[in-house]
Amino acid sequence: MNYFLAQALNNQWANHRLLGACAQLNTAEYEAYRTSFFPSIQATLCHILEVDRYYLTALEGDVDGQQRDFSETLAFADLKENQGKTDHRLVAFCEVLRETDLARSIDLVRADGRVRERIDRLLLHLFEHQIHHRGQVHTMLSATHVEPPQLDEFFLDCDRRFREVEEQLLQLDEQRVWSEYHPI
Repeated sequence: MNYFLAQALNNQWANHRLLGACAQLNTAEYEAYRTSFFPSIQATLCHILEVDRYYLTALEGDVDGQQRDFSETLAFADLKENQGKTDHRLVAFCEVLRETDLARSIDLVRADGRVRERIDRLLLHLFEHQIHHRGQVHTMLSATHVEPPQLDEFFLDCDRRFREVEEQLLQLDEQRVWSEYHPI
């Protein structure tokens, strides 16, 4: 199984669910101050997108592009569109990964200079980051009129009926989740 592709597809699905719930918020609720690491649902979702873009740019080998300011405060519709595009980029990146790629190192541009990081470790970090901050948004949703969505699932056969509509919307074929690596 391509673990990284499975995680990228699960990430795409979880973001779809979370953003679907957040779409029910009005602008005041989306932007309202809340107690969390970032002070609003908007700020937290924008941070997730910012970090996704930064690391994907690095993973794609664009050293100069990493120096761009990825931070934006986006209205919900713009954030949702951009997160969807970024999720597709991550899936595409992970889909062509081969085992030989995982130990390869890439350059990360940091405030204090460049560092080298392995692709597998950077991807694991990215997925953990996304899960962590989605959990924060999930908690913040609890203080609104919107019921937080189920996010702690991972393509189990017994739950398939609960996600069929979402999979069709995302054009997500579960055969991709469980596919085997075909190393070069």
